[in-house]
Amino acid sequence: MSLSQPPLTEPVLQLLKNQLAGLIHSAIADTDDHTLTEQYLMSRLGLKLCTDTELSPDLQRFQQHFVLYHLLYRLQTDWLATGEGFLDIGLAKVRLVSSAAADPMALAMQSDNNGRREYYSDWQNFYAMSEQLLDEYLRQFWQHYRKNSDDKTQLSAEQAQQLLKLQPGFTLAELKKAYRSQALLAHPDRASGNAEKFRQIQRAYQSLLRQCQ
Repeated sequence: MSLSQPPLTEPVLQLLKNQLAGLIHSAIADTDDHTLTEQYLMSRLGLKLCTDTELSPDLQRFQQHFVLYHLLYRLQTDWLATGEGFLDIGLAKVRLVSSAAADPMALAMQSDNNGRREYYSDWQNFYAMSEQLLDEYLRQFWQHYRKNSDDKTQLSAEQAQQLLKLQPGFTLAELKKAYRSQALLAHPDRASGNAEKFRQIQRAYQSLLRQCQ
């Protein structure tokens, strides 16, 4: 398969895009700020990808995320062309600004997500992602939250292990798996998220990671 070829056929991508558009329109009317989370869209769209190789859960989630954002940027382009509104696409949220509330083209020009649009438009980036790259991207992403915390409380090894639900003698692979699992559960963008616990999980992971290195 060519690295520029989508993992799904164009008719399937069009069908998914239409389903996503309907989902956004129906769900966003029930929100106060016209904002939907990536997790909500992913769960309702029910995106499934089939591959010839066995992938880790993290890589599977990345590929689903990539396809979702590829479709979102297609919708952003379509809705700008029709004057329907501006789909403001964030790191883990999307917000629909209607043309009645603001000029969609003006918002598009002010938006700083051109680089992300180009990234998700190029299927070579979909295939180029590896476990090592994903680890680095996730580290950088979570670091964004940790650096804004003024809480410098040090955690003991026992406290860190309890936060990540790890048993003594854990491996590096087990640490990474536990970290991602707990971080996703506590992520502030989730309805059940907890920003303070999320920061504690970051500190716990960094503390235990130093022990493994």
